[in-house]
Amino acid sequence: MAFDNTPVSPIKFGDLDVTFDEKGSTFLALRKIQWCKEGETPDETLSRLELRKWRVQSDGTERADKGFAFLTPEGPHELARVLVSEGFGSTKDILNELRVREDFKDAVEHINDDDDPVGNGEYFDMRTLLEEISEEETA
Repeated sequence: MAFDNTPVSPIKFGDLDVTFDEKGSTFLALRKIQWCKEGETPDETLSRLELRKWRVQSDGTERADKGFAFLTPEGPHELARVLVSEGFGSTKDILNELRVREDFKDAVEHINDDDDPVGNGEYFDMRTLLEEISEEETA
């Protein structure tokens, strides 16, 4: 069995190109990418969400380093949930990002509708929670 030595290069799709950590000439980025062989036509349906380390070379080009693509569409959502549940991210920053989402108001109003034994399907008002936290802090 012969190996195919055709060069491959990353093709970025959409506006998703977010650098989230950098040091020196190395950075970590979240991108939607398809790795294409030379001469191959890029196809967005074959692209995947990747977290990868990149190095900026002396000529300004980027060289891909270690990284990974998510296996399923649910993977990035689960990663976000796990990071938040493990205490990563500033709560204020996370809430600022969430509050501009289209589904934020509905999610807050119905946060206790799931099988959460605490909520029992009650209507949830964020102001009530904030008042309770404030009372606990002054006690």
